[in-house]
Amino acid sequence: MARDLRADLLAAATALVESTGSADAVTLRGVARAAGVTAPAVYGHFADLSALLDAVVDRGFAELVTAVRSATADLADPADRLRAGCRAYVRAGLAAPARYRAMFGPRRTASGGGAFDVLVGAVQACVAAGCSASRDARADAALVWTALHGVVTLRAGGPDLPWPDLDAQVDALVSRLALLSPAVSGASA
Repeated sequence: MARDLRADLLAAATALVESTGSADAVTLRGVARAAGVTAPAVYGHFADLSALLDAVVDRGFAELVTAVRSATADLADPADRLRAGCRAYVRAGLAAPARYRAMFGPRRTASGGGAFDVLVGAVQACVAAGCSASRDARADAALVWTALHGVVTLRAGGPDLPWPDLDAQVDALVSRLALLSPAVSGASA
């Protein structure tokens, strides 16, 4: 089986983002070394370091959407899907905090909009099912996303602090910010 050098370079760059703690610390030479190739070999797959790091960010958003969809696939209730998707989002961010920071930093790419649209759709599904009082699903989804981002950022920055139970915290903020009806909120609002 032939080696997929592009995939290997992308994996090496992703691992370096995490191990160095920042996309800014990654170099083409470092990626090439980690992938076991010479630096010029990178240019056959990526125009430059910026294109490679953009691909790392795009892959991060794709994996985020996959994690959310996987966590929600078997749930019929839209409020349960929204909460489960948000818990999956937070876990994905905490699993790769340096890449997560790159995804929401100056390197942002258009793929982030697709991930946000998944959240908007989940809030809209709650509205359509009558379990959310939201009058503007997009605006309320933005509030939820802002809060989820805060949970990931704060917990990644202070993992040893006495945080409340992760699932309970996410469920409570989602229930409140998505204006879920108390009867279906699944968490104390």
